[in-house]
Amino acid sequence: MKSGDEPYSVYGLIAQQIEYPDDFRWVTYHLNPNARFHDGHPITSEDIVYTFQSLQERGPPHYKHLYGIIEKVEIISPKAVRFSFSEPPAKSLILRLSQLRVLPAHYWQQPENDLFKATLKPPLASGPYRVKDFSPGRFVTYERVRDYWAADLPVNKGRHNFDIVRTDYYRDDGIALEAFKKGEYNLRIDTNPRSWSQAYQQKKPGQVNFIREKIYNKSLGMRAFVFNLRKPVFGNRLVRKAIAQALDFNWMNQHLFFGMYYQAYSLFSNSDLAAIEPPSVKEKEILAHWSAELPDELFTSQWQPVQTDGSGNWRKNKIQALKLLKEAGFEYQNKVLQNQNGQSIQFEILLTNPEHERFVIPFARNLKELGISASINTVDTSQYIYRVRKFDFDIIIHGFYPGITPGTELKNFWSSTSADSEAGQNLSGIKLESLDNLIDKAIMATSREELILYTRAIDRIVLWHYAVIPQWYLPYWPVVYRPGLKHPELAPPFENGLSTWWWEF
Repeated sequence: MKSGDEPYSVYGLIAQQIEYPDDFRWVTYHLNPNARFHDGHPITSEDIVYTFQSLQERGPPHYKHLYGIIEKVEIISPKAVRFSFSEPPAKSLILRLSQLRVLPAHYWQQPENDLFKATLKPPLASGPYRVKDFSPGRFVTYERVRDYWAADLPVNKGRHNFDIVRTDYYRDDGIALEAFKKGEYNLRIDTNPRSWSQAYQQKKPGQVNFIREKIYNKSLGMRAFVFNLRKPVFGNRLVRKAIAQALDFNWMNQHLFFGMYYQAYSLFSNSDLAAIEPPSVKEKEILAHWSAELPDELFTSQWQPVQTDGSGNWRKNKIQALKLLKEAGFEYQNKVLQNQNGQSIQFEILLTNPEHERFVIPFARNLKELGISASINTVDTSQYIYRVRKFDFDIIIHGFYPGITPGTELKNFWSSTSADSEAGQNLSGIKLESLDNLIDKAIMATSREELILYTRAIDRIVLWHYAVIPQWYLPYWPVVYRPGLKHPELAPPFENGLSTWWWEF
């Protein structure tokens, strides 16, 4: 189990001990003899092997990327399982592997159960809660497992305090909000700027007096517009940089978001991994080898997001954008932007959340002033997922939230391998030798200082390449809850900590 107050520590539940040699060519997990599933069946090495092999053979593609260097998994004893690597792995991989959620082989190998087929039959698990009741599309109720085998482990002390936990589902957030205000449920994390700022201000007859609280954290990452670099229209970095000039975050934050958001400045916003200064001497040394594929500005300047005064007057940035477009071979005349071949710049911004239209429309309006045609297409969730998996889009909005000590997710987000993999997580399709090399170095980093060096270099490369246009991040959990719910005075910085809350009557 990951710790919510440490950058990257993992505490064992099913695995109570690990064993590995100095060269990390294998790792053996020794299982807790008390570990068992909810039906009382003990958790054994066979379950570990079954889980790993099932996910590798038939699971989502990212499992093959994540565990690609594992060449063998073998049962040492009923309570010990060994993973062998084709090459020395990063220490983070061993910790990530230890978070594998163990599936019960005896359950899924029964003819009536199929792990990879959708079903409404609650699965067999081994955690502190089990499914008690549910109604598809409406709610799921979980009940606390009274004889949970790991309840007395030190890591679980003070956690899992509720006998019943129910999650309600609403198709529309407006309906969910009204239900919450009427007391239909007890807690919500509200990232909608309008409702966070206005919905809880006045108490109406019959309305519960809720507590609204910002619980600050150190979670890192950002939301961003993502260019699909596989599309010829985005083949020129200067064009992408010009498009970025049209995003007036400060105006949007003041007029649409009630000042709720913070402007993203990095792939790792809100952390020490972000490149917030010009490159250091060490960074320049490691980046110099790839100077031919990197822009000159990267070696001399800190990348910064577009700044405005929030008034809506973006004339200075518009002039800069037109200058970049001219340098890229486009001429702007009579409100028409074309290159020497008569080609214009046209693309689609693909959305799945109608709420996003309210800030994408002003972005598209600014682009129109540059002579760029950006259409907005909001589709249903299933169509959106299908198109994104096929990389059938021009620009989308996506959130990038790596762990506080990122490892293999860097390869998933930004590596050439992931860019070429169908349903891969490298949505931008960026493919640079420098990135691939530095990602491998970051994954193998042996100290925090070394990791910071490489993530800052990665940060500079992606941002100066304009593979994405950062939008915003939140350095806090915006939580609204009923009186009577309590939480520890000191919140964990790397998770919301809801498992440590309790009722106080």
